[in-house]
Amino acid sequence: MDYRLEILNEDTFEKLVNRICQSLFGIATISFAKGKDGGRDGKFTGTATRFPSDKSPWKGNFIIQAKHTSNPIASCNDSNFKKILDEEIVKVKKLKDNGEIDCYIIFTNRKYSGVSGEKLLEKIKKDSGLENVCIIGKETLNDQYIKPNKSIISEFQLDLNHIPFEFSEDDIKNIILEFHNELPRIKTNLEAEVNRVKFNFDKIKIEEKNKKNELGQEYYENEILSHSLQDFDKIESFLSDPRNEDLKEQYFDIAAELRNVIQIKRSNFVLFEEVFVFIYKKISDGNTIRGKRHIYKLLHFMYYECLIGIK
Repeated sequence: MDYRLEILNEDTFEKLVNRICQSLFGIATISFAKGKDGGRDGKFTGTATRFPSDKSPWKGNFIIQAKHTSNPIASCNDSNFKKILDEEIVKVKKLKDNGEIDCYIIFTNRKYSGVSGEKLLEKIKKDSGLENVCIIGKETLNDQYIKPNKSIISEFQLDLNHIPFEFSEDDIKNIILEFHNELPRIKTNLEAEVNRVKFNFDKIKIEEKNKKNELGQEYYENEILSHSLQDFDKIESFLSDPRNEDLKEQYFDIAAELRNVIQIKRSNFVLFEEVFVFIYKKISDGNTIRGKRHIYKLLHFMYYECLIGIK
């Protein structure tokens, strides 16, 4: 679930965070006016209503910080975010020395990954001397604190900016599985076919297409040309086989579906390769589908055929 928090301004995001904190800690959560906050955007004193859980709530002096970014693919592992936290830790340590903080919670609309996020968390604990520290990233914000709370969605009009990126991933899985099974039986003159496909890439002015779609040159060369191109002829042979007529229909149906949903959600991504990665993860995450590597190849082939992306 993505409520596109990156399009909010910093003030609105801060208000959203403090609104969420009222339900997590209590109605006595205090928001600070914009200015030199001394390492805090909000404050709560007492026993939390339900954070981190109903049975074992934290208590004491809570300091809340909201760290917003307009970059939709920003991560807590980014160097600029680590630099920001290094500066904040100095302020937090001063608050601790003055007995003004027991719990430190950071809300951000950046991606929070398990391994790198936990390392960052441990660093904050070590450098600040605090034990009760938590970083809440965009995944938790969206799925746990915004999605179930209709009043917050309505109050901040988050539903106006959210269009689910949904498509029939099972159809793609079916095509990938069948292609993977038939691949050993597909024989071609690889060198001749690769040269033919390269010629076709030139013929449709792929550089112009990449520019229109904002597909990075490095990605195009390292992923499409170096890894996917050599199998385009195999995909074409697979789809042209009369035995796979039903799969071919599925292929064009899913291509049409993806083309429309990508057009609607394109502004959620900076570069077009992010679209490829998003679709790949949606199809493959949590699945044991064989031949996952072919997902990218099929998507790249759709792009090459101008079935997805701007021509």
